[in-house]
Amino acid sequence: MSATETKARAKDLAAIAGCTTLAFVLYLNTLNAGFVYDDRRAILGNADVTGAAASLPQLLHNDYWGTPLMDSGSHGSWRPLCVLSFRLNFQLSQGTPFAFHLANLLLHCLATALVMLVARTLLATRAALLATGALFAAHPVHTEAVAGVVGRADLGSCVCCLLAYLAYAQHMQHRDWQTLALTLLLALAALLCKETGIVTLLLCGLSDLLRSEHSKQRLRSLSVLLAAMLSTLYGRLMLLPRPTVSFSTADNPAAHESCWWTRTLTFLYLPVVNLQLLLWPQLLSFDWGMDAIPHIRTLWDARNLLSVALYGSLLTLGCKAMRLHARSSCPSLGYADMASISLPLLRRLGGNRCQAWHELLCACQLSQLPTSRKLKKPTMQCPVPESAAEATLYVALSFLVLPFLPASNLFLHVGFVLAERVLYLPSVGYCLLFGLGFGKLWQRFRAISSKRLLLCCLTFLLCALSLRTVQRNRDWHTEEQLFGSAIAVNPPKALANLGSILSAQGRYEEAKLALEAAIGQRANMADAHFNLGIVHQQQQNFNAAIPYYRRAIQLRPQLAVAHLNLATSLLASNQSRDEEAASVLLTAARLPGHGVRDRKAHEEARCSAYLQLSALQRARGMPQQAVELLHESLSALHSPQQRATLHQRLAALHMQLEQWTEAEQQQHLALQLQPQQGAVYVSYGQTLARNCSRHAEAELWFKRALELSPHDPSAHHHYADFLEQQQRPEQALKYRLRAASLAPTNYALQAAVADALRALNRLAEAELWYRHAAALHPQAAHAHANLGAILQMRGRRQQAVECYRKALQLQPGHATSRANLAQLNVNIDVVT
Repeated sequence: MSATETKARAKDLAAIAGCTTLAFVLYLNTLNAGFVYDDRRAILGNADVTGAAASLPQLLHNDYWGTPLMDSGSHGSWRPLCVLSFRLNFQLSQGTPFAFHLANLLLHCLATALVMLVARTLLATRAALLATGALFAAHPVHTEAVAGVVGRADLGSCVCCLLAYLAYAQHMQHRDWQTLALTLLLALAALLCKETGIVTLLLCGLSDLLRSEHSKQRLRSLSVLLAAMLSTLYGRLMLLPRPTVSFSTADNPAAHESCWWTRTLTFLYLPVVNLQLLLWPQLLSFDWGMDAIPHIRTLWDARNLLSVALYGSLLTLGCKAMRLHARSSCPSLGYADMASISLPLLRRLGGNRCQAWHELLCACQLSQLPTSRKLKKPTMQCPVPESAAEATLYVALSFLVLPFLPASNLFLHVGFVLAERVLYLPSVGYCLLFGLGFGKLWQRFRAISSKRLLLCCLTFLLCALSLRTVQRNRDWHTEEQLFGSAIAVNPPKALANLGSILSAQGRYEEAKLALEAAIGQRANMADAHFNLGIVHQQQQNFNAAIPYYRRAIQLRPQLAVAHLNLATSLLASNQSRDEEAASVLLTAARLPGHGVRDRKAHEEARCSAYLQLSALQRARGMPQQAVELLHESLSALHSPQQRATLHQRLAALHMQLEQWTEAEQQQHLALQLQPQQGAVYVSYGQTLARNCSRHAEAELWFKRALELSPHDPSAHHHYADFLEQQQRPEQALKYRLRAASLAPTNYALQAAVADALRALNRLAEAELWYRHAAALHPQAAHAHANLGAILQMRGRRQQAVECYRKALQLQPGHATSRANLAQLNVNIDVVT
């Protein structure tokens, strides 16, 4: 390698390093973000990621969200390689968001470097290379893919696709089997990251057609690519289970439009909107569903002109690309080749032997001539393009158009109208086009001043895009910021999600305003009605919550958790409505859940419905009916964790019925389902402790629970209960203190320590713990009553009265406070 080539290579590497550094710096502020929006379900709620799944091969049977592919609610997105990366991330980082965001950031940096390497094979100038890499590093439309952890599917697919393209570029030079095999392997990896990776081999093949000369080796390579692509497509569509779920109207309203004319015009316009996001990424949103993009209902809508302009331009360029391919792939044809074809044909038509024709000889005669008389073979060569710019243009267009097609809704409907993260790979083509144009201008401008002006324009553009990227990254820090940023684009969805977050934070009045505004924007949102019911329920306004739950059920009958909360509100509003609540719980428990998205949440709601219904029947004095319901639930639910809980509840019911053998059998079944869960051993120990002759055996089970779950406060708490029953208070106190230290904000555990100290007559210490418990739960009347009781025992009468007064203010009918005040001869009516 010459010194000039070495210097040029060093400059190229410096340019790649600079753009990669820019990408890293711009997305540094994503590292302190949390899990937002889809991240929670895809990572925290996905057993394939957290390791709760039975085995690693289970990844191959579930979709991206952890739902079995055969389930009616499956999204159908099969991305095992991406899910595997999440699982490794989770195991290495214990589920902290920082590690996930760091992995996404590093993938984006790698993608930026690979984009520049691809540009290096296509673009003629270093200025074009820099423009391409810098634009890709700084473009704000990439924020959703990088800042949102679930965007790793797009990042991984893009990286594998670019690596496959680079491997095939090497193959086009040498035509060896090693690089071809590597291309196929990387293309398969791209597909296993995300479905759009299916276009990888198509991109490689088109590049080969446009950028290399016709030869047998090229035909062989293209044949292998075509066979591999068809085999992969067949395997993905036919061999893997395909879900039957249909996406909701809110996610993709145009797909549910009854008028085919409106549906067609709207879908034809969507690529224009995506292109606008690449050209002017000012208005961005986490969701573009519902009415974010109004439908085109008439041919006279001005937006149709944009669609015509886009497709007209693509059609023109496509025709030119076909002509370029026809010229570049025209085979060489010499005079001798013409003779070998034409003269045997003439012989078959009318002669007995080959004849000389226009001084051309048949191949059989050519072979008999001496070497000196053999004809030369002048060939007719096809015209060569003036430069490789045309081929580069069409390759860049292929990168822009082909990866977008699977998500365009033009060929098959997908679960969204528009998603910014799916533009990650198509943006490679956009950046290549920008770099090609910038390089052309750089070459055309000869004057230094003109080049400086061009460089200033590029710098200004990159600064503007970088600022927008940093700003957009902050939107993805928390869900409250993310949903608030989308109100201008999709107000119903943004306000409904914002209301849910505010409700979870305890900001009920703000949540109520947001949810009511969302319903005002779109009245048929089941989630908004459900969340508004939760807000009223949290405020103890059960009568106001009931109509919202009913409306949510009317809009989405399969929403099991709405039935569950409706039953809870019915019981809380009026105990005489237990019959109606039981009917609602039974309906929730038996919901099949056809088409539900979150199968895990649905099954958990069904399990809770069975448990609450059995508790209700037990409270109504019908334990046998409760047992029958739990047996029914065991045949309907299949999660090991849920089944273990149901077996434990059955054991408790059998103990109430004094059916000790059946109770022990149920505990054994629970142990078989969860042999490593300390809570199951605790429950079994409690069962055995009811039999006086088996106390020693019960203690062994409690100790086994502590070995399995040494950091579980409930295990220490229940063992302390057992020890107190055995009249061993000093030992019990040790475990009470351990449980309280493991859960320092748990009121019940702190109060239990105080009770244990009072039982040991250590009143001064008990007072401190009661004060601590009351500070943790200041709105609980019994907390102040307990503190008053210990103060009364210590002879501090006035302070005790104040505590009882506080308890009565919080709960006017608090019996313990009234009784203790009566003992102190305090007028209760004056107190209240």
